[in-house]
Amino acid sequence: MFNFRCALCILFFTFLLDKVDLLENGMARAPPMGWMSWGYYMCAARCEAGDDKCLDEKLILSVADAFYEEGYQEAGYEYIIIDDCWSEKKRDENGRLVADKRRFPRGMKFIADYIHSKGLKFGMYTNIADITCMQYPGSLKHMEIDAKTFAEWGVDYLKVDGCFVSEDILNKAYIQLGQHLNDTGRPMVYSCSWPYYIEFIHRKTPNYSLISKYCNLWRNYHDVQTSWLSVAAIARFYGRRYRELAPHHGPGHWNDPDMLIFGTGVLTRSQSRVQLALMAMLSAPILLSCNMKMITPYEKEILQNLDLIAIAQDPLGIMAEPHEFESTSGTATIWLKPHLPMKGDQYLSYTFAVINMENEEATGMIQLDQFPLNATDGYTVMNVFTGEYFLNVSLSDAIEVKVPGQDVAMLTLYPL
Repeated sequence: MFNFRCALCILFFTFLLDKVDLLENGMARAPPMGWMSWGYYMCAARCEAGDDKCLDEKLILSVADAFYEEGYQEAGYEYIIIDDCWSEKKRDENGRLVADKRRFPRGMKFIADYIHSKGLKFGMYTNIADITCMQYPGSLKHMEIDAKTFAEWGVDYLKVDGCFVSEDILNKAYIQLGQHLNDTGRPMVYSCSWPYYIEFIHRKTPNYSLISKYCNLWRNYHDVQTSWLSVAAIARFYGRRYRELAPHHGPGHWNDPDMLIFGTGVLTRSQSRVQLALMAMLSAPILLSCNMKMITPYEKEILQNLDLIAIAQDPLGIMAEPHEFESTSGTATIWLKPHLPMKGDQYLSYTFAVINMENEEATGMIQLDQFPLNATDGYTVMNVFTGEYFLNVSLSDAIEVKVPGQDVAMLTLYPL
């Protein structure tokens, strides 16, 4: 039987053990939430008059304003991250990175200060090769000076790519750069692409025990594309790899399935529910990448659904486990996640997300005694997307679920 006091002790001693690891920085105790430029804007460096896709100072400040004025900050979205293509093509005479003078005329410290004035946090990008993935200056031979530069600019989150280097460099450089970041004394979330390049470029098996010691989050799989097929491929990847990935995942150390593609016009309402539900169930970072003005009212509604965000940001940080859905028609996957609140010191809450990636409706039963629920007085059931409490159940009951094609049913069971 689950003992909450023991769990707290385990978490406490795990944290202490983490502190002796070389690069533990105490950051990202919950998965980061915010906005990142790459998925929608990519390089967007040609900022001709009237070009809607322009990666520049005006864009980044507008995202900060949207977070501050439109309820995103209150819902937990806090990081605003500039990806690749932000710098001049050459370093200055002192070997320092320089922001593109035309697109970022007041520099990155000005942007950081503006974002911080809103109570938000600022993120940037580099690569551990000599150049970035898009051929801008990289950090391989400039790790110490780049770490100091990012700290002086007020960076709170650093995404570090892994293009154009060998497996050996990947396994050394991520550790070295993380040490230089820690040496600055400025806390920065450290986002790595280490396992992706090991597996998909160098065709080796990532050492997640090592990676999870030195990174706050890490990309496992291909970049998300603006398509439903890409979202479905990511979901299937994490379903297949659960047993490998889950043991290394938790507060301070997260698997990263890449960005949400909300605000791009490519997802239906039901498909957007699937992507966001999956991120919440995986305890994954939730990072938008879009023109904030293009987010639909429905997308905004579910992005700011506090019941869903509470599941996504749960302090236990448990990665949901996939199970087969016993359906009478169609096929789906049950993702099960235990989380707070807890009744007493032993009865956790649970969320079931029945995700249907196929076109046909899936119908079946969730037989509760097949799962590790233990509240002897039963549970009350809430529909996460509507906030409706609609059923009380005992441990021997079953819940009938119908999930339309490319949709999700997301139910939270709170112990009575």
